[in-house]
This record gives sequence, C-alpha cells and structure tokens, in this order.
Amino acid sequence: MEFQSKIESFGENTLGYGPYITIPENVYFALLGKTKDKRVTCTINNTISISRALAKKDTLYYILLNKEVLKKNNVSFDDVVTVSLVPDLSKYGVPMCEEMEEVLFQDPDGNVLFEKLTPGVQRTMILLINNYKSSQLKIERSFIILDHLKIQKGKIDFPQLQQDFKNYKEKYKF
Repeated sequence: MEFQSKIESFGENTLGYGPYITIPENVYFALLGKTKDKRVTCTINNTISISRALAKKDTLYYILLNKEVLKKNNVSFDDVVTVSLVPDLSKYGVPMCEEMEEVLFQDPDGNVLFEKLTPGVQRTMILLINNYKSSQLKIERSFIILDHLKIQKGKIDFPQLQQDFKNYKEKYKF
C-alpha cells in the first residue's frame, strides 16, 4: 500500500522523541488484518526498506523512524515522502543474515533456547548481529549469544551479554 506522508517529530512527550510518519487510518486497518504481529516492511521514496511495527496512539496511526533512516533517504523533518508498506510475513519480523541462520543450524541446543525467547528479544538479537559488516564477526557474535543463552538458562542478561562480547574480544585479541 502506497501513500504520501510528512516526516514529523513527537517532540518530548510520552510517545518518545524522534521522527515518525503518519499512516492513513484505512491503510493501518487494512494492514493490521494482514499481519500476525503488526510488523511491516516500510520503503521510503523507493530507496531504503526497513522493518517496522504499526503503532497507534488514540487516533494517530504511525511508524517510528530514526535519524539513520532519514540520513540514508536524504530526508528530514517536514519533508513529504512516498511510503510503501507491505506485511512482513517473515518468521522473526526482520530478515536474519545467513551467518546467524547457519550458526543456529549448527547448534541445535542453542537454537532451541533462541526459539524460546520472546519475538521482541529474538528481533533484538537478530538486529544486533545484522549490524556487523564482517561475516566473521556475525558468526562469532552469534555463537557468543547462543553460549550466553546456555549459561543464563535461556535468558538474555543484556549487561552480561555485553561483557561476554568484551571477554571474547580480549581472549582472542592478537
């Protein structure tokens, strides 16, 4: 579904601070019936596609953006953009890199624990790995996450996970 929307900012309030685009009510409800968890793929100006969630506050229907998305699309607040939304029917609501898929395949015990995480934590872990450019780092960090899950009995302790990343880096520093 394609429409025009202006990039706006919430300012400082209970909805957070940052850029967003308003979704027409009819588009929101049409997509809501086609998604399992409000996840959509959003393309702005036919350039960058991002995974996002449909959001609602009272009678405002919107999608949150961030500064990185604005920069990649070369747009800013008050710009009118063309928005295309399609339901994200992927398993996790975001694309998973091949490296992480392979690590999950190779570690069945870790995969079982990963599958037991909430969808939001799964997405967070996937996005964390996807942010790395190096294939080797994606593989290493995926293994660290699965080892962390085993040690933490299926839970993610975010401060400890950060420490696990640092410990690995120090241990294998050349």
